[in-house]
Amino acid sequence: MLDRDPSTIVAICTPRGRGGIGMVRLSGDQALAIGRRLFHSRPRLGGRARHVTHGKVVDHLYRPVDGAMAWYLVGPGTYTGEDVVEITTHGSDAVLDLVVDRARELGARQALPGEFTRRAFLHGRIDLLQAEAVADLIHAKSQGGLRAAYGVLGGDLSHRVRVLREDVVDVLARLEGMLDFSDDVSAAELGDMESALAGVEERAVGLVASFSGARSRLQGFTVVLAGLPNAGKSTLLNALLGEERSIVTDIPGTTRDWVEGFTTWSGEAVRLVDTAGLVESEDVVEQAGVSRTRQQLAAADLVLHVIDGSAGPTSSPYEPVEFGGLARVIVLSKADLPPSAGLDISGEAQRVSAKTGQGLPRLREAVLRHLPGRGEDEGAAPLRERHRDALSSVAAATAQTRQLLSENSWEVAATELHGALRCIGELLGETADDAVLDRIFAQFCIGK
Repeated sequence: MLDRDPSTIVAICTPRGRGGIGMVRLSGDQALAIGRRLFHSRPRLGGRARHVTHGKVVDHLYRPVDGAMAWYLVGPGTYTGEDVVEITTHGSDAVLDLVVDRARELGARQALPGEFTRRAFLHGRIDLLQAEAVADLIHAKSQGGLRAAYGVLGGDLSHRVRVLREDVVDVLARLEGMLDFSDDVSAAELGDMESALAGVEERAVGLVASFSGARSRLQGFTVVLAGLPNAGKSTLLNALLGEERSIVTDIPGTTRDWVEGFTTWSGEAVRLVDTAGLVESEDVVEQAGVSRTRQQLAAADLVLHVIDGSAGPTSSPYEPVEFGGLARVIVLSKADLPPSAGLDISGEAQRVSAKTGQGLPRLREAVLRHLPGRGEDEGAAPLRERHRDALSSVAAATAQTRQLLSENSWEVAATELHGALRCIGELLGETADDAVLDRIFAQFCIGK
């Protein structure tokens, strides 16, 4: 494990601004000694661990400045694994700043971003996957994102990764034992190892495949409204958001750039994007609009292909090109107008009227059904590219090992498995260096 900083740190743990309460946290060997000098109470702070004490915060002249509550938590059974004091005052920046400044005068150091969680990791309270999930939980935009982040924080993903490691270690031990007794290796033993490695590869690949849906669930799914000009995309966006985000006119091509808005449906965060109509044009501005539509389509989790349900038959050269391979829901707009008899729609279509609201609840349900990754084991999916890349390397290493075993290249196969174990160690943070930790925890806020 990396070296631990012996200093006592302090930071405000609640958001800035006026509020009912605010909290300052101290962590380290001197937390109680410092806490007792800036918080006065009877009985004295720390007389009973994990017992809330009512008292007063005092300034450098020991004048009371605010009534407060505080408690002392004894390490290692704390969040950071160290002695911790938490002081709750009224939510005034002036009071909270005074507490922090006074703690620094008494020997504490201002905590760096994410340093409390970093210390929890360094003291073995959580692994690096769980530490990263703390930040993901804080930034989650929906109930789905909360479930995904809390599942990782709770250790579901860590457990699966450790099971992968146990299986790799088992095969590696057997393989290295074979190097000394190569003449006694049976086909059955090789088959057992190959089967075990196939299971590791399959599970690692499955976790990699779950990354996209889990990441979208955390950040919000991107749903792009696309189609021909004047198909009703902008009106539909406004109706789905419940606010006027896009300019709506009867003039085709009003939308020249993409417009977005965020909403939450059944606990899932959804980013809706209105785009310029897909049309061939010599107009430079329209060409730029189509180019930006393509960029949004490339990043979409789902496409709403909006078609004017009241118009006559139209042909668009863009449909097979732009929508090929993309998950999509066909939307027949303008259901408040007489439907066209000439439309030939292949597949299920949602008929809606953005003006009257007809069909909008069914459309939302259809969108949720088609979002990627919904219904998967939310707590066991990797949420960061670092996780995905490490698991991809594990899958590749086990696949290569299986091939090497079939060629009787056992020493090289053992080297591949050692590489897989290094990837797992990096994933859990067991072999991470300070540079990696600095990069990860710099994304945290101060006070967490």
